[in-house]
Amino acid sequence: MISAVYLINLKGEILIYRSYRDDVTRAAADAFRMQVLAAKEFRSPVQIFEKASFFHVRSSNVYLVAATRENVNAAMVFQFLFALVDVFKGYFGGDFNEDAVRDNFPLVYELLDETMDFGYPQSCSVDL
Repeated sequence: MISAVYLINLKGEILIYRSYRDDVTRAAADAFRMQVLAAKEFRSPVQIFEKASFFHVRSSNVYLVAATRENVNAAMVFQFLFALVDVFKGYFGGDFNEDAVRDNFPLVYELLDETMDFGYPQSCSVDL
């Protein structure tokens, strides 16, 4: 199960932070942000900081990051993150970037609540 989802821009600023469980701290997110996103070299899409696993994908100029302390299926987490990108693109007219996120904060939070229930991914379809 996923503990938190972050949307982070290329500068490393957290645009959206949605916590589903209280086991991953904001300090762990800051450690991820400072060490992974600040590095210019290619890194693995899965990193571990402060006993929490961080899974990240990039779409345009936004990183979608899922954090957990549990032993989760990595394929499920990445499938959820890519499906979330498709949902955002469907609601934002095919354009998912930092400006679209900033212009639609309430909608992004609502979509995060609809696609995830207490850390368990739900249906991620634009058609529903």
